[in-house]
Amino acid sequence: MCKENRTIIDNPQFRDSSSKLIFGDNILSCQFFRDYADMEILRNIQPEDIEDVSERYVPLYSTERESDTVKKVNISKYLSVDKDDNTLDLPLYIVSLVEHKTKVEYNVAMQMLRYMVHIWEDYEKEMEKEHSGISNMKDFRYPPILPIVYYEGKRMWTAPMNLSDRILCKDLLGKYLPHFQYQLVRLHDYSNDELLKKGDEISLTMLINKIVSLEDIEAFANLPDEQVNEILKDTPEYLLQIMEKLARALFYSLCMPEDKTEEAVAKIKERKMGRLFENVTFNYQAEMESMRNKKREMEKEIQEMEEQKEKEIQEMEEQKEKEIREMEEQKEKEIQEMAEQKEKEIQEMAKQKEKEIREVEEQKEKEMREVKEQKEKEIQEMREEAEEKNKQLEKQNEIMKQEREIFLQISKMSVRKCSKTEIENFLVKNFSITKEEAREEIRKVYED
Repeated sequence: MCKENRTIIDNPQFRDSSSKLIFGDNILSCQFFRDYADMEILRNIQPEDIEDVSERYVPLYSTERESDTVKKVNISKYLSVDKDDNTLDLPLYIVSLVEHKTKVEYNVAMQMLRYMVHIWEDYEKEMEKEHSGISNMKDFRYPPILPIVYYEGKRMWTAPMNLSDRILCKDLLGKYLPHFQYQLVRLHDYSNDELLKKGDEISLTMLINKIVSLEDIEAFANLPDEQVNEILKDTPEYLLQIMEKLARALFYSLCMPEDKTEEAVAKIKERKMGRLFENVTFNYQAEMESMRNKKREMEKEIQEMEEQKEKEIQEMEEQKEKEIREMEEQKEKEIQEMAEQKEKEIQEMAKQKEKEIREVEEQKEKEMREVKEQKEKEIQEMREEAEEKNKQLEKQNEIMKQEREIFLQISKMSVRKCSKTEIENFLVKNFSITKEEAREEIRKVYED
């Protein structure tokens, strides 16, 4: 089959659905991690160590990324951690984030970072539910996340693999920028022989996913039958069904008749996958002629559609102009009616406002009179109160004056050595006080 006759049969929807089938299964995921993940700790993991948690995270993002998968891999039995290094007895596992790509996407590092941050935030919330405040403790740690991009395109992967390479002027901040690198598993970096030597089901599915041209079909058909069939010798039935779905989707993308498709897929059920493309032929010339005919039909349909569209547009424009004129006339009429109504409302509002102003002024005047009368009354009461206080003050001054004179007189008579009886009689006679009051005054002086 010559190179100029090479026909690409790649189909993104087929690729996404096949990736979802493959990475949705724990056995295939386990084999993928063991064979292709660049992590020694994952070399011996088993399917039972893997938990699919994709539904917890992937639906938060766009539907275009439904083929992405998030796996929680329990590594506690493969990793010995000193108690001093895990004082909080945190669960030991790796979160594997696998993004499936059929073409180069330059922002994949940022996509990965969003996933990773969300996974860590979710982990923190779960730990906080079990142990409140644990994330603020010195020994709290987040689980490791292994970001993997599984790329099936034939073009070289040219997107930056380190997040810092997507940041403008990254050298200005150096180590203060977030640095992480995802692992790239590029399907077409592996030859058919290399994949076949892995000897497991994941490598067979990857061989199917490598098929993007008629030449790839021919290359698959030339693989050793015995070696291919040996892999399926003990494969569980449900894995065979997954491979059947992959093959069926591939044949449908090739527009193969249903009976021929089922005949080919039956070879997988029989565990004879090496003969998958046996008796499957593709007439390239007929296919190209059919494509040219379809193209001519499509061009004719497009031309007719454009003419019809142009006619519809013209009719729509005429109808639109008519509607605009009617709308303008209606609008002008409504504006005039609104203006008349508005003027009438303004006049009524003006009359109502004048009435309210008069009422407010009358009420204000009445309140001012009442306030004035109240003020005058308060002033009169204050004057009377002031006069009363003056009288009390004068009386108090007289009392204080008399007390000072009594004090001085007692002091003088005491100096002259007069008896208390003499002093008492003198005070009663000269200050018009009772004997009891005189005795009290004498007592105060002597105590002082």
